[in-house]
Amino acid sequence: MSPNQAKVQIKEIIEPPSCSRRLFLDWYDTGETNVVGDASKEANVMDVTGDDNMDITDNGDNNKKGNPCVEVEIGDKFEHTNEVEFRDGNKGGEDPWSEFESGEMFEDINEEEFGSGDNFDDDSGYKSSESDDIDFYVDNDNILDDVEVDMNDFNDNIDMDAEWVGGMNDNVVQEENEVGELNEVLNNEVLLSGSSSDEGPVGQRKKTIKAIQRAHENDEANVAEPFYILQTFNTAQEFKERVKVHAIETRRELGFEKNDKNRVRVVCRGTIPKLGNLDKSGEGQQEVNNEDEEKCPWSLYASKWKRDTNWMVKSYNKEHRCLQTRNVKACTYKFLAKKITTQVESNPTIPIRALQEQLQRDYQVGLSKMKVFRARTEALNQVRGDYRGQYALLRDYVQELQKHNPDTTVKIDVEREPNPNSETRTFKRIYICLGPLKKGFAAGRRDFLGLDGAFMKGPYPGQILSAVGIDGNNGTYPLAYAVVESESTNSWTWFLTCLGDDLGLGTNSNFTFMTDRQKLFPCAEHRYCLRHIHENMKANWRAKQFKDLLWDCAKASTIQQFQRSMEELRKLNNDAYEWLKNIPPQHWSRSHFTGRAHTDAMLNNMCESLNSKIVEGRDVPIITCLEYIREYLVKKIVTVQKEIDKAVGPLTPTATIWVEKLKKEASQLRSVFCGNGKYQVSKNLLEQFVVDMGQQTCSCRRWELIGIPCAHAIACMWEMLKNKEIDKIPEHWVHRTYWLETWKNMYSFTIHPINGRNMWEKSTCPTTLLPPKHHVPIGRPKKKRRRSAMEVEDLVKGNQLSRAQKSVTCSKCNKSGHNARTCKGQKAGGSQSSRNVGGSQTSKIVGGAGSEKVKVGSEKVKAGGSQTSRNDSGAGSAKVKDGSAKVRASVSKKGKGVP
Repeated sequence: MSPNQAKVQIKEIIEPPSCSRRLFLDWYDTGETNVVGDASKEANVMDVTGDDNMDITDNGDNNKKGNPCVEVEIGDKFEHTNEVEFRDGNKGGEDPWSEFESGEMFEDINEEEFGSGDNFDDDSGYKSSESDDIDFYVDNDNILDDVEVDMNDFNDNIDMDAEWVGGMNDNVVQEENEVGELNEVLNNEVLLSGSSSDEGPVGQRKKTIKAIQRAHENDEANVAEPFYILQTFNTAQEFKERVKVHAIETRRELGFEKNDKNRVRVVCRGTIPKLGNLDKSGEGQQEVNNEDEEKCPWSLYASKWKRDTNWMVKSYNKEHRCLQTRNVKACTYKFLAKKITTQVESNPTIPIRALQEQLQRDYQVGLSKMKVFRARTEALNQVRGDYRGQYALLRDYVQELQKHNPDTTVKIDVEREPNPNSETRTFKRIYICLGPLKKGFAAGRRDFLGLDGAFMKGPYPGQILSAVGIDGNNGTYPLAYAVVESESTNSWTWFLTCLGDDLGLGTNSNFTFMTDRQKLFPCAEHRYCLRHIHENMKANWRAKQFKDLLWDCAKASTIQQFQRSMEELRKLNNDAYEWLKNIPPQHWSRSHFTGRAHTDAMLNNMCESLNSKIVEGRDVPIITCLEYIREYLVKKIVTVQKEIDKAVGPLTPTATIWVEKLKKEASQLRSVFCGNGKYQVSKNLLEQFVVDMGQQTCSCRRWELIGIPCAHAIACMWEMLKNKEIDKIPEHWVHRTYWLETWKNMYSFTIHPINGRNMWEKSTCPTTLLPPKHHVPIGRPKKKRRRSAMEVEDLVKGNQLSRAQKSVTCSKCNKSGHNARTCKGQKAGGSQSSRNVGGSQTSKIVGGAGSEKVKVGSEKVKAGGSQTSRNDSGAGSAKVKDGSAKVRASVSKKGKGVP
């Protein structure tokens, strides 16, 4: 059956007394009429929206319900439709309507009522529905343009499993349609429950609903007026929070006049402007009597019935006569913390001033700097967690960490508890060494670690101890870290004992540690950080010459070069020489280092680098701090892996650069073969060294120290390649630590992620951890690192060097400790008058005001202490000259008889 041969009949029926409008469409062909559907808004005969409760393709179900079905041909498909029974008794088979051709009908029908032509497809006749129901079919020739009905709250009061056996009368149905747009304003429980609002007649309910409908005609009214009659809240706290938010948004001083378990009354306590009357003279205003002061009529009352759980607004007067204020008590730091949580989470270090200005613009209220500071602190606590509460979750975190990262070592040390049956323990320290880091450090083939500590911030301060190694690309490789109570001998011993157990170190192990003068394993090589030695040296010898000579002694790779540098220091200052001589050179000079570590590092920069990276994680709770360090290590390994993928060649990028520089130096050298694998390499008569290719050593000791052939060794290799004694390039003689393959294996062990706090398994430990005991000092906690006295003096202010704590000499009295502007003038000790050395003399001014200069020849005049001069007739000043010095004594007007 082609659509061109089809005919459609349409008829409109208006039924009294409700005057409901019903439209009927009839598709028929070759004299056969089939009722297709009902386009009425009230008819629910056929569900064309794909409702799961009405399957229109199941003939069996429809026949059980007594609804006869017919089949209508639609192209190659068939659709089952329900035959509609009219209220006047006529069936769909009757044909009382006028006939229209298909083309004429669609030309006359409004496009807005029956859909636009965009719904049709040239190939299939009609576009496929967006419904996910596979049983959803569409009649291509009978498209129903029905209105959308919000059924979100349909299941609130209706049991979908119950059989529908009846309904309301027409009036009630019409009433429900009138309030269909108030689904968000009125709760169905209010309209359909058996509360007091339903006890009245239907007409009273209609008036109430219409009154509410007029108050809330559109969504804008709902936003502008947050409260209305019959509005419900789940709890009293929810109602109070809404009132506080409204007070802040409107800048009103709202207060709770009644606040108990069954009712809450809110009133406005704002100020109503009222000018006083002028007095009889018209010069001023009389004071306004506070007792007669008018109150703002705004009020809000909510309560709950004893048998109900929800709170309902019973009365509401929205009229305000008071003035808006910028001092709103409801705008607390906790309210502000909720508003800035997202912003603080993305930028924890946002300045207080920036937050203050932003919040004042948003809410137009006055906020103090301290209130914004407390709000930011509260927001950080919500994001990072509570400082005290995270200690109780520490064992759960450790269990989750060990679960996802096998071979991870975590040790928690607690304070001794006098009562062994106590259910709590006080936290003392924690040590963590991740399993992937242990494997990667072993694959790096370099037994070298730097040890250092950094202080923590917050209410429970402590120290973060770390052990950091160096990879083949001369980069840092953190191995283990711990949070301890303080940086002491006891804490360091505990940390190193745990570290030695993970690395398998014993008392006779050959290992190298870089520390700041800490004594570690007895048989291990200990290196002192040269920076700390220089800091101690600057206390007595601060000149740049001492610093240069110290570095010359430390960088010397041979004993002879070291001794020459020490002799130069002795000639400059014997005390400095003796002081430096007392420090064993095997701890700080390259000339006495062994080659076990394959590095000539003299500074503990690897630990300082780690401390600078985790500085933002040192001012957070304990678990957040540990997670900050772990995430940094995760990101570092991934970043290095990307650099490894870009690297080419047999060596790491840094080692390649070093070898290229050494090759340039080797091109300027001359090597002579001396037999037995030994060469003599020289540049001139002063610089001449012996290279043993069999032992892979050079008399300059550079090859032995770092594991990379020196320029003298590379010159010998070129000579051997020239004579075809070897076929290996110089890169082959480099230690395996610097190979690209070793670097790749070192970072192949990645740290696995862990789940969030909500998915942590509870620890089976019967005790609960408590935060460490800490005495809060007086004053604001320090956030910055403590600088040494030498660093403070070396600070540069602007374009000039600082002169803080430096002694100055007065240009007047030639004494140190003050300048001429703050000079007192004389030595302390009694009163003194102007006099000469040979006898007593008084300078007197008689007659009139003015000034007079008195010369005392070669006699000295001292100024200081108390000095009195005489003036009989007025004010003036007397100047006494002594050579080039001038002393001026101010004279006050006191009259005669001044002794």
